[in-house]
Amino acid sequence: MRLIAISAAVLAGCASVTPQSLQRMPIAEVCYLGMAEPDKQQMVNDEVRRRNEDCSRHTAEINRIREQEARAAAESGQASGMQGQARQGSMGMGRY
Repeated sequence: MRLIAISAAVLAGCASVTPQSLQRMPIAEVCYLGMAEPDKQQMVNDEVRRRNEDCSRHTAEINRIREQEARAAAESGQASGMQGQARQGSMGMGRY
């Protein structure tokens, strides 16, 4: 339940993401944001480097977030758009 609320907050606040807001997010959410929002990828890469982290070490949690987002989108009638994002994001995970 906590992850759904956090994921919703992540996507709802994508337009106002700042380097400071990324510092308060769990690393898996930061990595997911980079996959879901390609225009934020440089900012995400900078945060991942700052933390000396590797998104590939958080694959299971990122996949849970992606699945929850897909379920939420399906429930709201937006499933086709989110599935495309999920597929796109899974290909870029190793680039961090």
